[in-house]
Amino acid sequence: MTHAPPDVHALAGAYALDGLPEAERGRFEDHLGECGDCAREVRGLREVAARLGSAAAVPAPAGLRDRVLADVARTRQTAPRPDVGPRVRTGRAAVRLLALAAAACLVAAVALGAAAQRADHRADRLQAAQDRVNAVLTAPDARTVTAPVKTGGQGTVVVSRRQDRAVVLLSSGLRRPPPSRAYELWLMGEDGARPAGMVRRTSKPMVLDGVGRSSRVGLTVEPAAGSPRPTTQPIMLAALPRT
Repeated sequence: MTHAPPDVHALAGAYALDGLPEAERGRFEDHLGECGDCAREVRGLREVAARLGSAAAVPAPAGLRDRVLADVARTRQTAPRPDVGPRVRTGRAAVRLLALAAAACLVAAVALGAAAQRADHRADRLQAAQDRVNAVLTAPDARTVTAPVKTGGQGTVVVSRRQDRAVVLLSSGLRRPPPSRAYELWLMGEDGARPAGMVRRTSKPMVLDGVGRSSRVGLTVEPAAGSPRPTTQPIMLAALPRT
């Protein structure tokens, strides 16, 4: 058995996301066959990355194609060809026709521009959120833990102490709470429990900032508006690795 340099263990996150250059990839794969800890880490990170990719994928805005085609159909670039003989419009009639055509083109351009701008802003927000998630997954000290949820499904937590963040993803097996209730995440430690965010969509990964010295991530059922302190027993507790 060979002894790998200590820094090779820090490549698990980048390898799981196919982010290593060829030389480092080969070196890590040689190490992977001898290190059970790294093999388990890579499997966990790949599973989380696959689930996060499915959660972040979104279709094009509903009805965008139909709206574009409808705008194209309404926007006339040239006057229709007359059935009998050429006909020339002069004076005010021609000016009015040109003004109407220009106005139609302007309305279509504004509508298409607004739709494109909304799509761009949404894509930027999604990319920024995905970048925050990827920063945790690829951190050299990223560690993955899973814990069952008492009401169904499980939670997966990837924590990076250096990033001071954790990513939480709850499985689709988690049942929806009643309308007056909601799921709330907590960072728990010696100083008690701190609110870490409301779970609005169980399929969406959540980034928890300010992990600090927290030792566990908890999930409880709270009033829909949330609570400053847990009011029910946790239905999930995931112990966070120290390193």
